[in-house]
Amino acid sequence: MTIRVIFLGLLLVFAQGNPRPPGILIQHAQLIDGTGIPARRADVRVAGDAIVAVADSLSPQSGERVIDAAGKVVAPGFIDMHSHADRGLDEMPDASTQVLQGITTAVVGQDGGSELPIADFFERLARLRPAINYATAVGHGTVRKAVMGGDYKRAATAAEIETMKALVDRGMQDGAIGLSSGLEYDPGFYSKTDELVALGAVVAKYGGYYMSHVRNENEGAFAAWREAIEIGRRNHIPVEISHIKLGVKPVWGRAAEGLKILEDARREGVKVMADWYPYTYWQSSMYVLIETRDFESRAAWERGLNDIGGAGNVLITSYRPDASLNGKTLAEIAEARGKDAVTTAIEMMREAGPGTGVIATSMSEDDLTTFVKSPLVLVCSDGSLTGRHPRGYGTFPRVLARYVRDLEAIALPDAVAKMTGRSAAQLGMPDRGVVAVGKKADLTIFDPAAIQDRGVPGNAAQSPIGISHVIVNGEIVLDNGRMTSARPGRALRRGGSPAPPGSPAR
Repeated sequence: MTIRVIFLGLLLVFAQGNPRPPGILIQHAQLIDGTGIPARRADVRVAGDAIVAVADSLSPQSGERVIDAAGKVVAPGFIDMHSHADRGLDEMPDASTQVLQGITTAVVGQDGGSELPIADFFERLARLRPAINYATAVGHGTVRKAVMGGDYKRAATAAEIETMKALVDRGMQDGAIGLSSGLEYDPGFYSKTDELVALGAVVAKYGGYYMSHVRNENEGAFAAWREAIEIGRRNHIPVEISHIKLGVKPVWGRAAEGLKILEDARREGVKVMADWYPYTYWQSSMYVLIETRDFESRAAWERGLNDIGGAGNVLITSYRPDASLNGKTLAEIAEARGKDAVTTAIEMMREAGPGTGVIATSMSEDDLTTFVKSPLVLVCSDGSLTGRHPRGYGTFPRVLARYVRDLEAIALPDAVAKMTGRSAAQLGMPDRGVVAVGKKADLTIFDPAAIQDRGVPGNAAQSPIGISHVIVNGEIVLDNGRMTSARPGRALRRGGSPAPPGSPAR
């Protein structure tokens, strides 16, 4: 008896030191479950980190937190398929800019840039305990730079590719979801297709996929998409075209033609998808305005600026030599200097090197609408925890406000499926992305009539409205529009296998 009392006492102490959050009951909601089927009236019960009941009507249990979602939608938490929300995570582990727009999982390590080893990233997540979940790719550019150092402006040798393969293999063993590339950026710019095919073969062994910021998003976009598809075809792995776009005026209006490339590839057995964000302007380095590394080429700058509609469409966001130029257009800077825009661009490249950041308005609204209607297109922000582009603050609300409610381009269940169930399927995470019994309790509650993004270039850091609650792994991180102190996010390894909070990478 004494031993039993001591044992029960120890259990009580342990339970008091490790309290589980109370259960949650969401009542009176319109349920959009992430599969694409129409909304239905339902209550949802959460216990621990899982959804344990979905029914027409559920009664509260003792100690349960009740959320009245009358007039609102309960949906799976949004999955950002191409995110840079790993940047600045040490300073901002609550990931508030993500939570406020309903994101519960961010897929990082994008554009060929990731932490290496991948295990180090998962260990950092365990230490930081972020508010949202993270999955990561192995970055091709990071691997290439690790092997080739500063001597990367050439094709890799066979021996170097073998060393890269070993690094990718290690990353996949550590739980990466696949391989990312950024072929408009150094060092990936100099890689050959066969190099990427060789690395893709490693990814195939682990059931991962290939995601690519392709070599060209302008007049050469279709050829660049075909290259990504070929890498998938030769390795029998899924492919995702990152932030799909037609980024210059000469190719505006060809989105449907481009999507046919993806559709044909799928009919041929290549599981290709794309992700997309709902803005006509992008943010990147100034040098991607031209298709050469000859930054002194007047002809290249003239063509690049003409193709996007002129220097007035280029907003400087980060110029190290003179921060007073941030927030001004290239046209304004040229006028102030008394020079033409091409000369000014070349001078700025000389003064600051390739690191100057810009927001360039260069896409067609009609093409954006065509892309979002496609069942092959998922949603991403391409944003970071902080930044000067509104996409980092309002991508997901903007999709629901503009393309669902205002333009009626797509139905609400279809939009939610793009953000949730279809994204989870692409990631190979069967336990997330759908509101159903047994799935992980990542949930977002929003008012479809009120949801709205608010950021604009020059004033990007504006929180959206209309999202009242966000739940991550069964814990409320946004409560009636206010951030809580909960940080229940997890590292999600390939296949959806999570690392419990506080645990090291396996």
